[in-house]
Amino acid sequence: MTKPRFSLLSGSSGPVQAGPEPGVVRIPLRGHSTKTIKKKAPVNPGTLVAEHPGTSVGDAHSPILGVVADVTDAEVVITAGPAQPAKEGEAAPTAPAVAPVPLDGLSRDDLKKALKSLGVSTSAFAKAPLLVVNGLNPEPGTHIAEALLAQCRETLEKGLALVQKLVEPPSVVLAVPAGSAATLHGCTVKQLSPVYPSSLNPLVVKAVTGKESMNGVTVVSVMDLYGVGRVAETGLPLTETVLTVGDKALLVKVGTPLADVLAQAGVAPEPCDRVVVGGPLRGKAVASTDAGVAKGDYALTVVPAAAFPPVTDKACINCGECVLVCPSRILPGFITRFVEFKLFDKAKEYHIEACMECGLCGYACTARRPLMQFIRLGKQTLELQASALTACRLQGE
Repeated sequence: MTKPRFSLLSGSSGPVQAGPEPGVVRIPLRGHSTKTIKKKAPVNPGTLVAEHPGTSVGDAHSPILGVVADVTDAEVVITAGPAQPAKEGEAAPTAPAVAPVPLDGLSRDDLKKALKSLGVSTSAFAKAPLLVVNGLNPEPGTHIAEALLAQCRETLEKGLALVQKLVEPPSVVLAVPAGSAATLHGCTVKQLSPVYPSSLNPLVVKAVTGKESMNGVTVVSVMDLYGVGRVAETGLPLTETVLTVGDKALLVKVGTPLADVLAQAGVAPEPCDRVVVGGPLRGKAVASTDAGVAKGDYALTVVPAAAFPPVTDKACINCGECVLVCPSRILPGFITRFVEFKLFDKAKEYHIEACMECGLCGYACTARRPLMQFIRLGKQTLELQASALTACRLQGE
């Protein structure tokens, strides 16, 4: 197989448009174990609906005026519109309006706490001597980074100011594709190859520093920078994300059903097409377009049924195509077979953790095996095993 070359340039720089106004939102909860709202409660835009126990994971908020229709471990469902009066002739119950939180002048620790309470995850903003802003589109078929750098520079720079306060870097580099004229205040610009997978963080760091190590470097994407910038501008919780859908970039409320977003973008999946959250190489197929958009989602892609041969459970045929395209120089065929047969220690021995999850191995696989999915399963299993071992040790102390 000829080594695939996927351009990260779309040539599209259309305006970031407002997404649909949903009649219902389904806010995904990912470890937000403390629910702060109950069924039938009225909510305003920005009302806190669930807290995350982690100190650096953002809390969840309502993006709309409405009434809570359901609360589960997986999501909070809110129906748009004012609450109905409890009794005829009485005013409808209302939720308190959400006041902006002033962020100027906060110390680093207080700023981290304030951002978490406003729905921003700060785990990626560790102190480091070098901050790299990844300004490349995350995958082929997406153009969100191009759109934000071209049209939302002021918001990005407000976000960058807050991130710099957390990271405290002596120097900041903006990494952009070769030929781009994008700049941000205070950043040195580094132009990189616009060919995938050069947009992956480890490869961006290697291009900027010349080292195959992330030590001493904090990387933030322009999509995350935009989210922080929106919070900096408004002082209100982060309840939206920007998605590439077809040839459009849409500013979408978190929890908006995927079907509504596709309709707004004029994209109509045919039967047996796959709807993927993310790009075509790294994204995750969804079972239903009723699911809500999650914070941090950056693309919604429809893969036509006839575009690629279907993934199968066939055995590896040792063709080696996955090895030829792997940017991490590991052996995806070996590793995925270890995972398939639950030999997780062997997968670790063959450096499964070095996989950058670019998806190229699965694209190149002659047998059409789900290689990246096997690797993700192996990593998750090893993490769970490590957590369980740590818990046992703590109980024994």
